[in-house]
Amino acid sequence: MEIVLLGNYEGSQLAASKGGIAIIVDTLRASTTIPVTMSKGITTIYVALEVEDTRLAAKEFGSLLMGERGCEMLDGFDYGNSPVEISKLEEMSNKIVSFTSSTGSKRVVEAIGSRAIIVGSPINAKAVVSKITGICKSLSSNDFPIVIIPAFSEGSIITNEITEDQIGGLVIAQEFKKAGFTLSGEILAELDYFVKLLEEQTLFQILLNTLHGKKLVKLGFKDDIKFCSYINQISVVPTSLNDIEELPNGQKVVKLTED
Repeated sequence: MEIVLLGNYEGSQLAASKGGIAIIVDTLRASTTIPVTMSKGITTIYVALEVEDTRLAAKEFGSLLMGERGCEMLDGFDYGNSPVEISKLEEMSNKIVSFTSSTGSKRVVEAIGSRAIIVGSPINAKAVVSKITGICKSLSSNDFPIVIIPAFSEGSIITNEITEDQIGGLVIAQEFKKAGFTLSGEILAELDYFVKLLEEQTLFQILLNTLHGKKLVKLGFKDDIKFCSYINQISVVPTSLNDIEELPNGQKVVKLTED
């Protein structure tokens, strides 16, 4: 079993083509919002690529609408993509959500074909590793990659611009290391660099200083960034074990549950 840290479309395609486990990391904010939503009692979240696919899924499955484009809630949607907003809601047991976002939902749909698609971020990093450990133990063969997929990444933070998703991926990689998984030299080098960054600033400050973090601050979502910097606060791990639904227009959506 190999753990790979590879962002963008390429990461999702690697997991899909190799039948691997895809961990989608959209730190600001989809990969935080989705686990928070499930922690409120939502049993199922359908992740769609396009806005119209999301609307169609809501009609098909009788769900609430949640999502954004350009960081802003979409017209006619029940909720945006704010983990702070969702965290303040009352219990939402036995409800269903159809979700889309600018980047994270794309990576989820692009990973169709993977053995499992998991949504992870700092807020549920330890639980993600525990979930994957259980999946691996249940299989007779582990000849597939575990791909940590920063939804948007410029590559290694050592030599490239730091993105919030690459940072979120490293938080999860750190939990894999703690759990005894073998990591590549490249990932270990990035983790060392990340630890040095944390000696000088908090995770919150690191996320604030990313390009997307600065954009969210301008739009009034600074509290969301703070929320997204919390580590291991939620044990919910949204997961799809190749559970895919096809819409009447032929487009596919990924069904995430806690199972």
